[in-house]
Amino acid sequence: MNRGTIIRKKQIKYINEDDYNRIFVISDLHGNYELFLKFIKKVNLQKDDLLINLGDSCDRGTQSYELYLKYDEMIKEGYNILHILGNHEDMLLTAVYTLDYDRLEHWFRNSGEKTIESFKKVTGLSVEDFFDLKKNKFLIDFLSSFSTLIVSDKTIFTHAAYNPDLLPEEQEEYFLIWNRENFWDRNKTGKSIYFGHTPSKKEDHTIVYYPNNCTCIDLGTYRYNKMGGIEIKNKEEYYIEILYQGDNKSRFVLGEVTGSNPLICFGINPSNAKLIDGRLQTDKTIEKIKSIADMENYDGWIMLNLYAQVTSKPNNLDRILNNSLHSKNIDEIEKILNRFPNSDILACWGNCIEKRMYLKYCLKGLKINKSINNYIFLDEIKDIKGIISLTKGREWFYRGMITKKGHPNHQVRTKQSAKLEKFNIKKYIKNL
Repeated sequence: MNRGTIIRKKQIKYINEDDYNRIFVISDLHGNYELFLKFIKKVNLQKDDLLINLGDSCDRGTQSYELYLKYDEMIKEGYNILHILGNHEDMLLTAVYTLDYDRLEHWFRNSGEKTIESFKKVTGLSVEDFFDLKKNKFLIDFLSSFSTLIVSDKTIFTHAAYNPDLLPEEQEEYFLIWNRENFWDRNKTGKSIYFGHTPSKKEDHTIVYYPNNCTCIDLGTYRYNKMGGIEIKNKEEYYIEILYQGDNKSRFVLGEVTGSNPLICFGINPSNAKLIDGRLQTDKTIEKIKSIADMENYDGWIMLNLYAQVTSKPNNLDRILNNSLHSKNIDEIEKILNRFPNSDILACWGNCIEKRMYLKYCLKGLKINKSINNYIFLDEIKDIKGIISLTKGREWFYRGMITKKGHPNHQVRTKQSAKLEKFNIKKYIKNL
């Protein structure tokens, strides 16, 4: 698509908002298939609703092809889904249709290879097949069918920008798909404008409301593992976020959050669950925590630990406390607790808390004094800040049972039918 090209009328989709019960707007998922699935589950998308995607479902993430297949599947099932052509779809189609070296290089610089890898993984075909108009017919035809602009009597939906000085039929394609100027300053159309393309610069990566009823839905999903959407009739916002702070040696935070009230869980140490290329890799513990959060109607879950060392075998935990690791863990836990000030806490560390002497102090804290005969479990003789000092006023729970040694049971060992019960954390700490 050349700069200055006037939009073709067939690329404008006109809609009547009264034809739909609810209208959801999302944008710039960039291959994050799992977040999309969680979003449509969160909003309970129905066939009398309309879902408008403002573009850029491909590149950067690992499951672009899967996203387009899912949209197509849902459309065939009777769901109302409209997808606008974003600049990344524009780059893809331009690369395929022209095979021009400079256009290909431009697309690859913007992570186009990730979309090709997704295509290869799903279809079993090759890189060369991706550029074959027959072998890649579904994707090419599907993207070529996307509108460049969606318009109702109340609202304008575009990928990047809109020129308020021109009628819809007079808009330039390149401007709609690529431009980043502050067009909202002169929005005198009398309509709301929803767009994506330019990621939110807000510290919490939420939807941005510009002057004159202009709203940006791009949250930088590929970078922050967070997507947002808005239902334009009641203006309700929805967010889906995967939290991850860690690496192969230590993990401080892991979670999936869909609102302001997730269930915060404390285990002993993290195992192999992690986030890889935007995809959550779970283990038995995380799968159980996820099911508990769903069953108890929490806005997702967050898994924290008394000690942040990654090991699938508690016997391999550090023999002495790594104070730097613990301090970092305390800092990240405090951030989570401050962000979700009203969330309940599930204690689920089991008897593993007795594996190392320092673990109980990670929880309750330690003031260096003469009541302890030796400090061989510390890497340096200094006070330990306890997690419990950060949780004042919180409701603590356990689930299943208290072990014979008096500890809240590990959740892998509890029955699915078990219920949350209040845990007297003060009494527990006193006897620990």
